[in-house]
Amino acid sequence: MSGSKHKLKNHPKYQAKSQQGFTLIELVTVIVILGVLATGISSFLRFGTQSYTDAADRDALISTARFVVERLNREVRNALPNSIRTIGGDNNPCLEFVPIDKSVIYLDIPVAPEPASDSVEVLMLAGALSSQYVAVYALNSDDIYNKKSGVIEKFSSVANSGDRQVVSTIRFDSKIRFEEESPTERLYFIGSPVSYCVEGQAIYRYQDYGFGDDDSYDINGKPSITATNTTTKKVLMAEYVDNYAVNEYPFQTSPPTLQRNGLAVIRLKFARNLEEIVFNNEIQVPNVP
Repeated sequence: MSGSKHKLKNHPKYQAKSQQGFTLIELVTVIVILGVLATGISSFLRFGTQSYTDAADRDALISTARFVVERLNREVRNALPNSIRTIGGDNNPCLEFVPIDKSVIYLDIPVAPEPASDSVEVLMLAGALSSQYVAVYALNSDDIYNKKSGVIEKFSSVANSGDRQVVSTIRFDSKIRFEEESPTERLYFIGSPVSYCVEGQAIYRYQDYGFGDDDSYDINGKPSITATNTTTKKVLMAEYVDNYAVNEYPFQTSPPTLQRNGLAVIRLKFARNLEEIVFNNEIQVPNVP
């Protein structure tokens, strides 16, 4: 019996039948089906990856734009009245302003024709000061950034009483005389100027570069770091700025009038890959001289 089975396996017809496989048409069909499936799967994965990348780019742009716009809002609203101005020209436009450290009421200040004095008495509450300058009745940016105008003066010390009922004394290194009295008898303690500058596709913040010093600015009028001005601090605030692509000036200012406060108009365009976002913002300076 076993011999018969062995003969059947060696029979040519049996061997031909057992060695049959896929035909060429079947192989081509399978290859086509696998190709279609692979194309569909890869398209689905590519679409999902692109959607994630677009969403990530959009979130990055929005976060960057919101951060710098919110920071500008907070700082410019606390700027010395009439100190906001644009500098740097078309190549590196900047928005410059002078931050307020503290606002107080003075009892009396020396103004012409009164004699100059090396001290001023004010009413102020307790609190540390981080500023070096005082300002009285600043009516325009030229008066503010020109230290010889009689509007901005550098003080040496403050004898702070810590009590609003007791006067505090501001002392100066030399005798000074202010240009005019403030109608509200207001005196501001102020810091050195601050600038937000668009350089290429980024926004940088400059501070501690002096007050009206010629060596604090480059030939275009933008704050700079030089060998004689090493205290300047430059910090990256935002990237992906694309204002130059549409030839739009990012900063504009409007002086105050009898009907409204001073305005800083900000228009910033941010672009990354195919994502774009534009921020239009008006910032009012609510303080009065």
